[in-house]
Amino acid sequence: MEDNKIREAVQFLSEGDKATRKGWFKKPEWDVAGQNYEKAASCFKAARSYDQAIQAFQKASDALFKSDSLYMAAKAMESAANLAVQQLKQPERASEMYKKASDLYQAHMTPDRAGEMLEKAARALEPVSVDGAIEYYVAACNLFESEDRGRFAVDTFKKTIAIMIKNKRYAEAVDIMHRLSKIYQGINNQPALNKTYLSIIITLLALEDEVEAKKQFQSFCQNAFVQSEESAISNSLLDAFEQGDQDLLDQLVRRPTVTYLDNDVAKLSRELQVPGGLSRPPPTTYIPPPKPITSNNDRPQGHEQKNDFPIYNQHQNDPYFLHSQEQKGNLNDYAEKKSNSSHDQLQKNDKQEADETEPYNISDISDKVEIPNISDISANVEIPNISDISDKVEIPPTGNQIHISSSSTTPVPSSHLNSNQNTFIEEDNGDLC
Repeated sequence: MEDNKIREAVQFLSEGDKATRKGWFKKPEWDVAGQNYEKAASCFKAARSYDQAIQAFQKASDALFKSDSLYMAAKAMESAANLAVQQLKQPERASEMYKKASDLYQAHMTPDRAGEMLEKAARALEPVSVDGAIEYYVAACNLFESEDRGRFAVDTFKKTIAIMIKNKRYAEAVDIMHRLSKIYQGINNQPALNKTYLSIIITLLALEDEVEAKKQFQSFCQNAFVQSEESAISNSLLDAFEQGDQDLLDQLVRRPTVTYLDNDVAKLSRELQVPGGLSRPPPTTYIPPPKPITSNNDRPQGHEQKNDFPIYNQHQNDPYFLHSQEQKGNLNDYAEKKSNSSHDQLQKNDKQEADETEPYNISDISDKVEIPNISDISANVEIPNISDISDKVEIPPTGNQIHISSSSTTPVPSSHLNSNQNTFIEEDNGDLC
């Protein structure tokens, strides 16, 4: 498959070269040559022969330029640059081709695409050459400003400021911020303008130019910036630097108005130090305490688990240590069995108490208790004869009362007893009562 594509690409190249030749009655056909070169580049790309594809795209760009197809020539050069940076990982070569594509787009009167090519060249060079990347970024900003396309270049300006601050080029970053503020003034974007002014103050303080920061702040306060929250924070920042109050500065940079600035500016604000102030200690990270290790019965085991502490690993081969660990395990097993038996005994006692306190049912009592018959009671009880009683009763000589001897074996009911008087049986008309 790849061999067929390469043979096809070579055939397109030969046809393109043939179209560029001159004759007695023939002029070079640059547009035909450019089309053949583009087809050859596509075939080389499909065959993964990227270097030959880049060369074919460059030939196509030159042929299309000579045929006055500036836009198509720029597209071909951009395709070659994309292959160089993405497939061959050649940022320097790619940046040069992006620059040529930018010039072609600019010649075609498309400044937006020209600025985009310069931005791509800067992005390609950023990992290998910061100076070259900044140069391309600044060139893109200049191009947008010269063509009065600043409103479409806000992102490009912000990327330029970010790479400058990241590489500590604060003076150049302040210059780009001033140019960005003019763009915001032109489009009447006051909130973005206020943030840009605050970013300028922070960058000047990072540059340790407090005098220039005060001058810039006074000039900014001549418009609507003086009524904004960014103005109040800028004034407080200047006061913190003048008073040498690092705590106040730390409180200000944590305000949402500062944290919502561009990432690199917000990070720069957290690195500010008042003149003569002591360096802040590095932030400490909180390490939470380890969670207890639980066994299957949800009881914490902690240090009883193996390999939790290095002391265990040090004494794994020590026979005395292993013997002590075995004894410890036996004691733990005995304690666990003891606690389980105590728990079972408590459950048994609770069950017995519950059975004793349960109310009885009268039907269950009647089934278990035998009630004697009244006839059986009368048969078993001996009823004394009245004659026997009369023999044992002593009739006193005086009164009509009968006194029962203390030697009598007949019991007297307790209801007839009184603690203060003796018990008597009254006689009425010779009858016993």
